[in-house]
Amino acid sequence: MRHTARLAGLALRAFLLLLLAASAPLFAYTIYLKDGSKFEARDKYKEQGDLALITLPSGAQTTLPLAQIDVARTKATNASEFGSATVMRGPGAASTPPAAATQRRPTLGELAAQRRVQAAPSQPQRGSNAPAAARTPEPRTAAEPSHGDFGKTPAGYVDFLRTPRTQVAPVELATTLVGFLRSHGVQSAGIYQGSQPGRLLVEVSVNSEGAVFQAIVATAQSLLEFEAKRPRAVDALELFLATDRRARAGQFLMTPERAQELMSKQIDVTAFYLKYVEF
Repeated sequence: MRHTARLAGLALRAFLLLLLAASAPLFAYTIYLKDGSKFEARDKYKEQGDLALITLPSGAQTTLPLAQIDVARTKATNASEFGSATVMRGPGAASTPPAAATQRRPTLGELAAQRRVQAAPSQPQRGSNAPAAARTPEPRTAAEPSHGDFGKTPAGYVDFLRTPRTQVAPVELATTLVGFLRSHGVQSAGIYQGSQPGRLLVEVSVNSEGAVFQAIVATAQSLLEFEAKRPRAVDALELFLATDRRARAGQFLMTPERAQELMSKQIDVTAFYLKYVEF
């Protein structure tokens, strides 16, 4: 019996050592926002001017205005430097066995949920697609549709699913863009007039997370190449991603600035999705 117990003890010790090696980092840092919501980060955020640089549990990085963080509550919660982590105790302590943590890339559903928590007003830039309530309406001619003529997403963005599919004029713009997209692996894409003058709507069918990320990167590359060949021909691309059954997989406003941010490796495609997806 003693021999059996000793073997069991050695096995348990080996298991705990393997668990410790496989589950780093064990600790999470909980960040509370002033609106009452919270989310987990890998460690304490870093202050960069008026922004907080945050590393998510997946390893992706994002930024959030410091003014949105409930600093006092965040510090109090993480005062022990353990955040919301489960602390592993020795065999003599009564505790619930912790679940092993594994590094993985978050799903698109998780990214979208994180985006809702961390969404912050972006700085105005060429081709901004901010919700109408946050912008000052500009004068328009009778032939120019306003944002009010189109459906809106729950967050107030123009809903690319419900915008009209109107043929691009001149057709050469569409054929040029299709050629660039095909060269980057997107073999089938619909190109239409965008919701505003100076924009083109790009619709791509996707049925996997890999296809979603490929479409985002291909659109960014294509926009930069299009801009080099036809400067100022378009201000931005409106990217709508849907499954074969027309279920939403994400929509994005791809400006030259955002495309350059992605293609110059200032941000990876997972973080890009988190930062710019419109819901």
